[in-house]
Amino acid sequence: MDAPRESASEPAGGSCRRMAWLGFSLGGLALLAYFNSFRAGLVLDNAQIIAQDPRIQSATGENLRLIFTQNYWWPLAETDLYRPLTTLSYLFNYAVLGGGAQVTGYHVVNFLLHWANACLVMVLVRRLSGRLTLAWLAAALFAVLPVNTESVTNIVGRADLLATFFILLGGWCYLRAAAQGRAKVAWLFGLGASTCLGVLAKESAIMIVALVFLYDALWRWPVLPGTSWPSRFAQAIKQFVLQGWIFLAPGALLLSLVRHRLAYNTPVFRQVFTDNPISGAGAVQGFMTAMQVLGRYVGLLVFPQTLSSDYSYNQIPLYGQGGADWLSWASFFLVTGLLALAWCWRRTRVMLSWGIGFFFLMILPTTNLFLPIGSIMGERFLYLPSIGFCVIAAWMLLELGRLLAARTTGPWRRIALWALPALLLTAFAFRSYARNADWQNNLTLWKSAVAASPNSFKAHKGYASALWDAGKDEPALDAALVEAEHALAILDQTPLPMEWRDDNLFQDLGLYYRLKGEFLEQHNQPAAAHDFYLKSVAVLERAREIDQWANAASRATLIKRGHAPESIGDVGQYQIYLLEGLSYAKLNDWAKVAESGRYVERLVPGGAVGYLLTGEAYVRTGQVPQAAVEYMAALLLDPANPDVVRNLSECYPAMGINPPPIRTQGTNTTLDQTVPLVHQQVNEAAGKVVQNFVDARRLNEARAARQKFMQNFQVRPEAFPAIK
Repeated sequence: MDAPRESASEPAGGSCRRMAWLGFSLGGLALLAYFNSFRAGLVLDNAQIIAQDPRIQSATGENLRLIFTQNYWWPLAETDLYRPLTTLSYLFNYAVLGGGAQVTGYHVVNFLLHWANACLVMVLVRRLSGRLTLAWLAAALFAVLPVNTESVTNIVGRADLLATFFILLGGWCYLRAAAQGRAKVAWLFGLGASTCLGVLAKESAIMIVALVFLYDALWRWPVLPGTSWPSRFAQAIKQFVLQGWIFLAPGALLLSLVRHRLAYNTPVFRQVFTDNPISGAGAVQGFMTAMQVLGRYVGLLVFPQTLSSDYSYNQIPLYGQGGADWLSWASFFLVTGLLALAWCWRRTRVMLSWGIGFFFLMILPTTNLFLPIGSIMGERFLYLPSIGFCVIAAWMLLELGRLLAARTTGPWRRIALWALPALLLTAFAFRSYARNADWQNNLTLWKSAVAASPNSFKAHKGYASALWDAGKDEPALDAALVEAEHALAILDQTPLPMEWRDDNLFQDLGLYYRLKGEFLEQHNQPAAAHDFYLKSVAVLERAREIDQWANAASRATLIKRGHAPESIGDVGQYQIYLLEGLSYAKLNDWAKVAESGRYVERLVPGGAVGYLLTGEAYVRTGQVPQAAVEYMAALLLDPANPDVVRNLSECYPAMGINPPPIRTQGTNTTLDQTVPLVHQQVNEAAGKVVQNFVDARRLNEARAARQKFMQNFQVRPEAFPAIK
């Protein structure tokens, strides 16, 4: 039986005009909740993914190729995330619509996607239940649900919006295909296309498999012909797999191939304990902590008073290490009870059973119950699962309304029926509106995160960074230091093994301590400044230890995957070594500065910053010719950089060459290579850069650099190392 078996209080039919008006009403409700979101800035990951991804800045064939061949975070990081459809949508905003990095257009697209998802919820629930009122109310609750602001107002939440859109669209296609008829195959092809597009938007879109399974389990399995299990299983294979599920296979295969390719080539992808402490917990401890998080999710859906963009270490202590163990057990019994109710109601209250099943199935991949993910908890993980909650809440509100209406007469009956739904919709809309204000900029967002998650080290770290960025003066720095040291105190409460540590806070503190030292120098307090420079070096040394461990772990992982040891280059965060070099410079330890600069060159051979740092160390130790080669390498890579031009120009008088054989006119820089020393240094610097690319095992970039240097600077072929 394909039609729903739950009795309907309204006819399943209804005019398209009525559905359209109801769809517009969902958009109006969503707009009330989100109309203050359209100016929210590029917070959190948005600043990198939107403003720093060169692929989305122009609609060219090369950028399209890069979108489909590189990971989601390219060129900023090597990750195992592949979301080309989401990146294409940013290209649409940035280049096609011409919005650039202006936020309004991105928010408009996010809002339209959220509205479309609300409409799909309505048509899907209506087809499942036959109750238009239930369908509209569930969709209306979804449209204004406060926990969904993280996916709607946060621009990069678009991945969740797109994945949900294709899951719901694919589910709609499957329901239409289940109705039989000549269009069955077309609807099933729609299911397959939605699955493929969904996994290209975000990996979680593969959960369309769970939506299809849930529908078949509740509506189609019970009415299969035959009485014995073998007979019904054979019928299920025929009806479900061969006539429906097989169309999910291309999307699943696509996801599997992509994940395998990225897993093979990504340097290392490790679970960071400070983002998700469950990754370092034992089986029972991790399970019970994950259960507690599930209970917290339910609490946020029901009573979203306190919302946070971060729940990192140690906001949610592991089971057995904090005072919330009772919540783990309460959550365990709540989850068990709800699943038991879903089983009991699978025949009598099928929509309640569907709502419970939908919530737990869709949230399952992010619960950490079976496999740790990158975060212990995130409100963005609730966007798709919250649909199940909205269906349950809508059903309960309508039932309570009917009970109240039965006690009244006349016009009060309709008021009694809709009083509770209207009250909850209003409360949720106001809470969403208020939450959007937190997303206006990094300062407001991290301030709210510290208030909501006071025990999260990352909340204090983020607030420190936002305070400094907002002020860039000494009072702002002092405020940032207070927050950053609070974050450090949280991390240092319990000593963590190397594989559980995170180096980002140490980088921030290294910067803040050095800047504080510079302010103290300006106040003529050299002794106090020296102490802060020592603190900067000490905390950056902690960051270096973690980064070196990660580099070794990356190498070991790639070797296990089958990579030849000689093909593996070093990986790491070059900012650690750059900050370390700058702090050592304040201590006049130029040998350490040179060491740091050379490692920066090794990690980012195509950037000028490492060569500048190493060159400064050589100048300070009287090794001017070596410094000139370093500056020349920087010039070859970044000829318009005024610091590079100035530093190189200052080297030549010290070597007895006057006037300096370097000229600038506007943004153009020219070298007089008729001077033998200049010609020699150009060749030496070009060979050095290409050698660094080779050492980093970035051979394509090495070949491109060699070709560029030969064409633009007449470098001799023999100046370069061999590139295999």
